Amino acid sequence: MSHKRRRPLRLAVLPIAFALVIAACGGDGGGGGERGTSNAIREGGTLSYAADQEPTGFNNNTSKDNGTSVLNVVINMFPPVFRLHPDFSVQLNKELMDSAEQTSTDPQTIVYKIRQEAVWSDGTPVSADDFEYLWKNLNGSIKDNDVAATTGYDQIESVEGSDNGKTVTVVFSEPFTDWKSLFYGLLPAHYMAKVAGGWNTGLDKAPEKIPTNGPYVVSGWEQGQSLTLARNDKYFGPKAHLDSIVFRFLPESTTQPAALQNNEVDLIYPQPQLDLVAQVKALPDVTSELNIGLSFEHLDFNFKNEHLADANVRKAIATGLNIGELVDRTVRQFTDEAQPLGNRIWLPGQPYYQDHFGQYGKADVAGAAKLLEDAGYTKGADGIYAKDGKPLSLRISTTAGNQLRETQEQLIQAQLKQVGIDIKIVNADNRKFFGEWLPQGNFDIANFGWVGNPFAISSSQDIYRTGGGSNYGQYESDKVDQLFRQAVREVDEAKSAELGNQIDQQLTADMATIPLYAKPTYLAVRSSFANVGDNATQEGPFWNSALWAQKAA
Repeated sequence: MSHKRRRPLRLAVLPIAFALVIAACGGDGGGGGERGTSNAIREGGTLSYAADQEPTGFNNNTSKDNGTSVLNVVINMFPPVFRLHPDFSVQLNKELMDSAEQTSTDPQTIVYKIRQEAVWSDGTPVSADDFEYLWKNLNGSIKDNDVAATTGYDQIESVEGSDNGKTVTVVFSEPFTDWKSLFYGLLPAHYMAKVAGGWNTGLDKAPEKIPTNGPYVVSGWEQGQSLTLARNDKYFGPKAHLDSIVFRFLPESTTQPAALQNNEVDLIYPQPQLDLVAQVKALPDVTSELNIGLSFEHLDFNFKNEHLADANVRKAIATGLNIGELVDRTVRQFTDEAQPLGNRIWLPGQPYYQDHFGQYGKADVAGAAKLLEDAGYTKGADGIYAKDGKPLSLRISTTAGNQLRETQEQLIQAQLKQVGIDIKIVNADNRKFFGEWLPQGNFDIANFGWVGNPFAISSSQDIYRTGGGSNYGQYESDKVDQLFRQAVREVDEAKSAELGNQIDQQLTADMATIPLYAKPTYLAVRSSFANVGDNATQEGPFWNSALWAQKAA
């Protein structure tokens, strides 16, 4: 089901059966074009993009690679069966597919027809083998597979090919309403079968060797410096206009306007900061857009931490925080639409949004202290609470170089010091934070964003259900697990949405995570380029990169 939200501003991430993806930056707006455009363009040329994060690998379906830094690259290599458009509609990718239709409801059966011309860049046909490979690796049946989300795939009974592999018949054991969210970015089964490391790590290195079925291939990767996408001349669809797109890794967000001014890059997509927005506005021949969309900022708790395992401690943190101040001192400086978030499934402006968090985040220091004291904590001479001789000291972590989040951490540190909780800031570069720390549970409190999509409930399931691939904090709730099972099978949209809100109410009661605010996105591009704009879904601005072009002189 597709739930549209108002258009003004936007960003997002959750796990990929259309899982929410981790937000490296953000994305929404009015950008993105269809095939065919009125812009006068010229073929060839290179666009340089200032990437604030480097890919951790190239298998976006794993928990370690489930981020926008990876998706921005692989969306050009492994286009989805169904595309997410800037108006939040879900449309069949007709460059790859002839059709995809539900032919039966009992059992639920979907028949996919792949274009006869569709081939991988090494000449191997795109076929049912690629569908079957993705299903078998994402359905939870292979022990030790690193999987961002099994949702939907674990309800498929069989995947069978016919017509020389160009017709794929998928039969479900139980109904799955959001079936269009599946097979998001097929991988080359023939390559995966032989590459060292297979599913988990086979796509971590040598991306130049990976066959693609999209408009671009990786032609070079200098770690720590840049990654280059070159036009795939063997692509069976309309060829990309640009010769190449270069990702230049600039993790310090404050350096990006200067890189744009100095012609080192042509496109930036950073998390917006007040100074950054002002600097870009002053640049000639640069256009920009600021949006708020489906993604949101939040705090993850590690339930294996001896302090955070206690719900009273988690609730004390939520009670003592001043989320309004966090918003005022960060995102509200450049958009007055920013506001505290009260739900983890729905965002403000969506029809099913309900605020379940309003009693928290109000800087109630006395209330937070009572929760800690009820949990057996006593305040020491240094003003920090302790229990059994162990001070209540916790690490907060995010990606280094992100000025907005670093400011946010400092505010959280100061706010919780007033409560009597010691917060230590321990950050890492994105490859370590997303590729190691989160999936390995090496954190106490993690600050990052989830980038969303139109499948609000099913894409959230593996973040919160027991053992979910994106449930980094290892939260567990039988009630939440059962509600998700009901919600993703419910065909009535309103009933499913109500179950989604019941899920969020329980997540708040357990204080599983702390939602902070819907996340703005910011895009700026040199005016000499055509057809570049934001997309409020997790596909972001790179969703239509084959259309990017230099304007005709």
